Amino acid sequence: MRIFWAGLFALLLTAGAGVFSAPAQADPAPRDLQLSLSMPTSPVRLAAKFGEDGPYWGGTPHSGLDFDGDTGDAVFAVANGRVKEVGMRGSFGRTITISHGDGVASMYSHLSATEVNVGDQVFAGDRIARMGATGNVSGSHLHLEIQLRGVPTDPYGFLFAANPGRVSDPPAWACRIYSC
Repeated sequence: MRIFWAGLFALLLTAGAGVFSAPAQADPAPRDLQLSLSMPTSPVRLAAKFGEDGPYWGGTPHSGLDFDGDTGDAVFAVANGRVKEVGMRGSFGRTITISHGDGVASMYSHLSATEVNVGDQVFAGDRIARMGATGNVSGSHLHLEIQLRGVPTDPYGFLFAANPGRVSDPPAWACRIYSC
């Protein structure tokens, strides 16, 4: 008897769905208002995570994600933005920083070559550089930082989270080091 009522209920729900239309879905935001995201390397091979301890980071937790690769491999912009900085930056070696608006920036480090200039507009997936081993490194890789108002925050949440494009608040240890 229970199966009968369950079947009847399912039949009524199915019939009701045809009579009562579902609420209309909103049109997606125009493409220029959507935040497009891209991986910074292909293939993606993570070598070090945000917040890890290690001898290369001067006794402070790691401030980004490291992507393993060979010198000369392509590096791509992770999101649309404007190139803010290109040059040498101490232990980070050759870097590019891209501003994405709303206080969010991405920094690409240890590059062997850069392919953009300050002021250039870039889009997610554009090739911006070549991977390398400049600065304080043990081998060729890309160090990617996502900065929120100048403070490094976990790029993993930005690139891989259920809500891509949102940057989580920096952790307490980062605020102690970088004075959030």
